[in-house]
Formats: sequence, C-alpha cells, structure tokens
Amino acid sequence: MLTKLEFTNVRGDVLSLPISDYSNGYLVSDIEGLGPVKATLTSASMAQLDGAQPQSSRRDVRNITFKIELKPNYSDTTVDSLRTALYAYLLPKAVVGIKIYRDGSSWGLTTGTVESFDNTLFTQKPEMDGSIICYDPDFYGPSVVSVSGSTVADTTTQAINYAGTSDAGVIFTLNVNRSIAGFNLYNIKPDGTTQTFLYEGALVNGDVVVVTSIPRQKSIIKTTSGTPSSVLAGVDSSSAWISLGSGINEFRAAVSGAAIPYTIQYTPKYGAF
Repeated sequence: MLTKLEFTNVRGDVLSLPISDYSNGYLVSDIEGLGPVKATLTSASMAQLDGAQPQSSRRDVRNITFKIELKPNYSDTTVDSLRTALYAYLLPKAVVGIKIYRDGSSWGLTTGTVESFDNTLFTQKPEMDGSIICYDPDFYGPSVVSVSGSTVADTTTQAINYAGTSDAGVIFTLNVNRSIAGFNLYNIKPDGTTQTFLYEGALVNGDVVVVTSIPRQKSIIKTTSGTPSSVLAGVDSSSAWISLGSGINEFRAAVSGAAIPYTIQYTPKYGAF
C-alpha cells in the first residue's frame, strides 16, 4: 500500500506528502503512472510468411501524474502560500527526486523532470495537477545490497537471491592477494541464460579490480599502488556483462589456485510499484 511520497529538489530540500493525511496542508488525491510502462516492440514481416519476426523491444519512459489538493488552515497557511511552496519543488523543467513509501517504509526511488504543474485559481476545491517524466522507467531500491564471496577453481556457484523485478547490473570488486593471469565471471540467471565475462591480464598482490556492469556506467578499473587505470582492453570481445535477474542467480568467479576474496554490490530495480 502506498503510504507516502517525497519530492526532493536540486537543493536537497524534501517535501513529504503522506497519503490520506493533510495535516501539512496537502492531500494527494490521485496518482497514476506507477505501474508497468508500455513496451515498444519492433518486428519485420517476411514475404509469403504469416505473422512477423520479432527484432527488438524496449520500455518507454515513465509518466507519473498526480493531483494535490490544497487544504489551508487559514491561520498558518493559505491557498496561495501552499501553492507557492509547491513551486520550490515542482515548477516545469525542474529535475526532482521521487521517493515512494510502501506500508510506511521506503520502497523505491526515481528521478524525473517536471513536464507540467497546473492549477485552477477560481474554484471551491483548489488543487494542483502535475506531470513528471522519468526517462529511466525503473524504480531503485533505497539501499545497496552487498554480497561477499571467494573465487573458486571448480564449478561451485554462489546463489544470489535477487528480489528486484528488473535486471540489475553489479559492481564486482576483486581484492587480489597473489599474482594471477586473469579471471572469469559466470552467472546463470533464473531463466537459464548463462553469462560469461572473461578478463585476461596480469594482476599482482595488492591490486584491486572493479568491474561495473551497470548500464551506462560499464567499466573495468584496476588500481595499483593507489593509481586507477582502465583495463577494458583485457576483456574478451565475446564477454557478456553480468546482470542479475529476478530470482536465484548462480554466480561464480573462477581463478585457478587458492581463493581470492571479492564483493558484489547491486541496487534492486523494480519495473512497477
């Protein structure tokens, strides 16, 4: 159950809007756009064949719309003061952070740009109509999940139970404690898909290697004696960047010889409230 919304402006100020509680002068009377967004599917037809051949699919942007009724007490607040205070967060073109609370606890976060924020001046029921465009359709969990493990020289896997509903990239950190010629990462997703990430390059005791597979942030950085450098050239061209799917993921970091410690960090992503 949705219990509260929070808007955060670029200055870090937070506007808290509890659902069904207008003691602060604001009542969220309607909100839409928290469910799954529509997917755009691309296909191609072939001569003399029924149907079509699927080519690609992607989800569209998220459009969150809402109504906020203004409930002044006329001692500390008026309709005008309440409306003016909202403009500090929701003027068109403003970038705003959105935090959603479910059953009283922080559930998900997203960021959007205010498309419109309209009001009717002469009415017995003053309210504001807002529209926010979120170019990333996913909601992000409020905290980062960290999993620790060690490399293996066989096929033993580590189960990672991913609670999100949208696939999430990871940050894999390998704390090298001996000389190795490289490492391999494997992940079997809940749908049976196997991902393989191969890195070849000399690593020595004290090196720290960070593989980031988060979309739009993909990189592999090696830090030696405090100096970071990109080692993307060591990644095999056939490699797939590791991502977690909803459910049990069977992960393995393979290195010959003694175990080397690593950590995996990820932020759960949700395709709908």
